[in-house]
Amino acid sequence: MSGPALSARERRTIALGAAAVLLALTVVLAVLPFLRHWRAREGVIGAELSRVARLRGLVAAESRLRDAAAARFGALESSPQRLLAGRTPALAASALQSLLQDFADQSQITVSRLDVAGAPDSTGELPAIPATVSAIGDIYGITDMLSRLHHGPRLLETLELTIRPNPALRGELLQMTVRLRAPFVTE
Repeated sequence: MSGPALSARERRTIALGAAAVLLALTVVLAVLPFLRHWRAREGVIGAELSRVARLRGLVAAESRLRDAAAARFGALESSPQRLLAGRTPALAASALQSLLQDFADQSQITVSRLDVAGAPDSTGELPAIPATVSAIGDIYGITDMLSRLHHGPRLLETLELTIRPNPALRGELLQMTVRLRAPFVTE
């Protein structure tokens, strides 16, 4: 029981239809992904060429850029005090915490509490980060710390200062608590 025989015209039509379907599948499964890959590769090559051109420009201008950076750094260092800077208030607070800990280490005093967690104070012209430092040290260390807070590279405003003998420790150690605020700018 076989079906009616197909004419030559019908066989050609079926063959052409199968060839068209095969061609469409080839385009969808092979050619289109290849074209997407090719375009992505060309994009990467274009980006790398642009990057190489920028790097060559930087290399060509290296001495000029180095001189400009040195001049800018020198101008900043010659200014008496600068504001804290950070992309966000949290990063500026982190920089303040690091600065205060460095001052304490250089002054050879022991920090018992360093609190810079708090919302920036915006009562002044610039927003400022509040901070509280409690430390224990001798009179020389406390004096050095206060000098660094007052004359250091960053602008710090002392709001409250308490110095008293440390009742828990015998000897000539003092306990200092200073509450301050550090104006900052966002970069």
